[in-house]
Amino acid sequence: MEASVRKNIRQKGYSVCYIYNYTPKWVTIMRKVLIIEDDPIMGKVMQRIFLSEHYSVNLAVTAEAGIAACLKELPDLVLLDVMLPDGNGIDVCHHIKADPKLRHIPVIIVSGEAMSVDSKVSGLEAGAEDYVLKPFIPEELIERVAGILKRSLKPI
Repeated sequence: MEASVRKNIRQKGYSVCYIYNYTPKWVTIMRKVLIIEDDPIMGKVMQRIFLSEHYSVNLAVTAEAGIAACLKELPDLVLLDVMLPDGNGIDVCHHIKADPKLRHIPVIIVSGEAMSVDSKVSGLEAGAEDYVLKPFIPEELIERVAGILKRSLKPI
């Protein structure tokens, strides 16, 4: 507020009140997670797990829909299946990490197939922050996501 305006307000007998942009510590901002998973049952299970932990969750069932959702929503993290009906999850990870708008988004590959060491390494070389095999323990996946988000996001 300009000094002349404050002076004018005080002359009329009013006091000046400053309003600060303040977010109390108890306010939780929902983190956005995008799940790219072609299996509808597994997708819903993962969605429910993260909704119960107060995440905002979007679900895509194809590589193309996943990339489009990533560009539109700019999630805080992507959980990515390897086997998708229209492509390979490793290629989707390459695409995310090559795009300047998306490269900052952490990716966790969640795969149901028994992966060789070379396959896991290729996922990590594509830019994925972590690699989780299905079936997974929900609490472990939640902690992995929380840990990666804690390291990758600015504090609120």
